[in-house]
Amino acid sequence: MKEQTKSSAATSMSIQASREDVWKKVGFYEHVHQQPNWLLRLSLPVPQEVEGRHGTVGDTCRCKYSDGGFLSKRITGIVEGSRIDFEIIEQSIRYQDSVKLLGGYIEVEDVDETQSIVHMVTFYENRFPFEAVSSVFINKVIKTMHRFVIDDMRSQLEGAMCADPVAAR
Repeated sequence: MKEQTKSSAATSMSIQASREDVWKKVGFYEHVHQQPNWLLRLSLPVPQEVEGRHGTVGDTCRCKYSDGGFLSKRITGIVEGSRIDFEIIEQSIRYQDSVKLLGGYIEVEDVDETQSIVHMVTFYENRFPFEAVSSVFINKVIKTMHRFVIDDMRSQLEGAMCADPVAAR
């Protein structure tokens, strides 16, 4: 059996909002309000329900997915207003034997008082044969999920700005 190596997929995107406002919207795939696009629906089960918390170190949250599986995360580090680190402690989702999710982090960085950059990183083990080829697809799916989550954060912030014209000034 070949030795497994830890890989990562990273995505960074800017959002027109302060770091403090963006931080209030930080969440995971299972906290998104929009429906996933076709690539995510085809390759990942859709989140259905979340139990637990993710606000302090040691908190755990468990998400149930459309394929009947679940994914549990434990918060391993928080830099308030800036970064949340997590590890995957249980998983029974589609492809779990081929791609083992390990954890990751979400970080929000100030550009200026009206713009921030969100960095999302997911660590995983690729257990597929032909790792070089499968890694391209795995990275594509994970980065698509990252963009989806960050776009949802952006939409929530834009909706709040439209609902509060004073905040939009």
